[in-house]
Amino acid sequence: MRTFILDKTLQDKGIGIMDLSKMSGVSRNTIDDIRRNNGSGRRRTTIEKLAAALGMEYDDLFEDAPDDLPAERRATGIDNAELVEIAERYEDEGNLAMYQELSGIASQIGCSVEALLEKGDTLYRSGDEEGAKGAYSQAMLVLKTRHISRLKQSLPNYLALCKKDHNAPPIINLYRLAKNREFNDLELFYSIGTFFADTRQTDELVSECFRIVKALID
Repeated sequence: MRTFILDKTLQDKGIGIMDLSKMSGVSRNTIDDIRRNNGSGRRRTTIEKLAAALGMEYDDLFEDAPDDLPAERRATGIDNAELVEIAERYEDEGNLAMYQELSGIASQIGCSVEALLEKGDTLYRSGDEEGAKGAYSQAMLVLKTRHISRLKQSLPNYLALCKKDHNAPPIINLYRLAKNREFNDLELFYSIGTFFADTRQTDELVSECFRIVKALID
């Protein structure tokens, strides 16, 4: 998990928000929006303008959060292996509602969303598409707005897997989460919109998503 350190950087350099706005050509409102969303919600080029105005690179405005615990025990320290097995038995029996509910709880108490996404990426790179899709799907069950920045790294893989079987519901849920929380990320909505179009979702859904893309460009 990376933390956006613009505020700390400005404090260290003795520069105010209005000063940075004048130096970078980025509006005060946009800078405040980026700060509220931990560096997310705007195009990378916008943050690059801020970094350049400060004599820095894009990555210099982020730092990794400390990670003292193994990923699979980071959330609560509870081992979720038994609950995962129980959830999978429900899936084998065809009880998908219980599988989804228990899988979501297992993800919350024993594994962070970031860890699930990392697991999915590793399995995807190894060629285990079913395993990767399972990890990504588990992450989707407990995804929060704060996880969307990390999700974007895994999204191309997940979209490719979903596209193979036209499995749109998880992506629709992601879209609604981003839309309802006003997560203003052009790249995210564009990726989702092209997925909707490629998998022939409803015209209404495709149009709505690309209207958001147009609004973010404007």
